[in-house]
Amino acid sequence: MFEFPSGDIWAIEIKRSLTAKVSKGFHIAREDLEPTRLFVVYAGEERFPATRDVEGIGVRELATMVRVVNRRQVDVD
Repeated sequence: MFEFPSGDIWAIEIKRSLTAKVSKGFHIAREDLEPTRLFVVYAGEERFPATRDVEGIGVRELATMVRVVNRRQVDVD
């Protein structure tokens, strides 16, 4: 989970495999956290919808997204 200064919460599940299948525990946690974005990070490079509202994403792309969001929020403050 990432929680940004803006209050946005990203729920993240990390997989070692080349598939981006979300676990039951992830769905349970998301009900409790009510995140604004949902990701499953996997060993591949492609970005795609893993489910209706969960994005499959590679670790490098997710790291870039986090860096960009943090930079924007620092610039606003």
